[in-house]
Amino acid sequence: MESGIHIVSSFGAEREFSTHNPATGEPVAQYPVASGKEVDAAVARAREAHGWWQALRQPRRSAALRRVAALLAEERTTLARAITSESGKPMQEALLSDVMVAADAAVFCAEHASAAMRGEEISHDNPALKLKRGRLVWRPLGVIGIISPWNYPLSIPAADTFAALATGNTVVVKPSELTPRPVLELERLLAKALEAEGLGGKPGPLQVVTGLCATGEALIAAAIDKLIFTGSVATGRKVAVAAAERLLPVVLELGGKDAMVVLADANLEAASSAAVWGAMMNAGQTCISVERCYVDRSIYSRFLGLCLDKINRLRVGNGAEPDTDVGPLITNRQLRIVEQQVEEARSLGATVHTGGRALPELGPNYYAPTLITDVNHSMSLMTEETFGPVLPVMPFSGDDEAVALANDSSFGLAGSVWGANAHATRVAGRVEAGAVMINDLLSGFAVSGAPHGGLRLSGIGRSHGMLGMRELLRPVYLDTDLLPGMKKLWWYPYAGNLDAMAAFTELLHARDLRSKARAALRALPAFFHKRH
Repeated sequence: MESGIHIVSSFGAEREFSTHNPATGEPVAQYPVASGKEVDAAVARAREAHGWWQALRQPRRSAALRRVAALLAEERTTLARAITSESGKPMQEALLSDVMVAADAAVFCAEHASAAMRGEEISHDNPALKLKRGRLVWRPLGVIGIISPWNYPLSIPAADTFAALATGNTVVVKPSELTPRPVLELERLLAKALEAEGLGGKPGPLQVVTGLCATGEALIAAAIDKLIFTGSVATGRKVAVAAAERLLPVVLELGGKDAMVVLADANLEAASSAAVWGAMMNAGQTCISVERCYVDRSIYSRFLGLCLDKINRLRVGNGAEPDTDVGPLITNRQLRIVEQQVEEARSLGATVHTGGRALPELGPNYYAPTLITDVNHSMSLMTEETFGPVLPVMPFSGDDEAVALANDSSFGLAGSVWGANAHATRVAGRVEAGAVMINDLLSGFAVSGAPHGGLRLSGIGRSHGMLGMRELLRPVYLDTDLLPGMKKLWWYPYAGNLDAMAAFTELLHARDLRSKARAALRALPAFFHKRH
């Protein structure tokens, strides 16, 4: 939707909201606020679309997704500009972490959906069940609701959407009110791909409803079959309560407070560059960003010196400018959260080496990239999600203390360990998180086959990869009896059959051959017992 378009919602009164460029504060576009009735209508269209979409052969669904991937690549620059205009992130990040990740996800889902849906034989170990054949099969759930965030406004909803579509589901997405444009572009590209595949002119398998909080609430209450929510812990709790009232299954990705552990044998040049990028990328507004950095005391001073130099060389500015490294925060409200955490830490004795202040001279939402030390776990900066360009660094002595510090969190989304591979791998195996990277960070989210999700307050369930697709399927056990006319040993009447059935149980589970032989003789009457 282009800036300046005026939309009147279908229920009569003007109901719309505006997005603003975080770098300048200028309005970008206006969008309709979907009412509850409009959300229900979108879900009904998705339900109608499910009939024809899930009936398609898998290769046709996969072909459509591959075409979407190609369209994402073709329109990458236009899409990146749209993402930057509403999110503020640098164009390079919009290209790599949104457009490229989305395209990769489309291809992965197209290529692996058949494997995710592949059934398997179920063995029957009990001799009484040997004349049965069992099979586990996977079926699409139906209509998947997605409430997506603003920090990765294309790649997060796209990856979830592609997983749902690839497995035969249809989707209704409510994008963040701060960044709706990328999801609307995704809807357009999918419609274009379907038209090219000869599948146009039907209800679309992807429906988008824009709006504010009430629109999201309406989607949770609508006739969807599962909900995927990505956002804050506070909102995630409310979503979980609302979903629980109707036993709606959910996947919740609620953020993290990810730890980076730098061991004494780490490559300091690489580790310091990773720490700075991992903390500052997308202005720190990444659920798997470096929000706590623990460094072995023997290398602590050298590591800090390298980080300080690299942070001071970062270029802060408008993400639309090609030389910008760090863009603005999404809103002034988010900036105030970062300010509060840093100021609280400073008041409790923390040392700010660089940054630690807003940059109003650049615009309303800029915060200087910050390096801060003398921190501890009594500070909210080390325990609550920051979502800002801040790198807090704390020393440790020995692997045990490093692991204890890394695991001392209510979150458990991701983490990283840096050091000689064998040493780092041993330590990584003790870190409690959904994903732990060794001598790398963040890029695990870009691995389409890797599951994404965490422990504790980081949420419930997984997205991405085979596990992410399996979240959107329901398992069905199919059982075929090879002698359908034969009455079963365990059917009525029970009278006169108890001893024989007890003996049959003993026959199956007795520990020695003599007991089994005696039980077999006692169990024989069960086979001749007359059944209704």
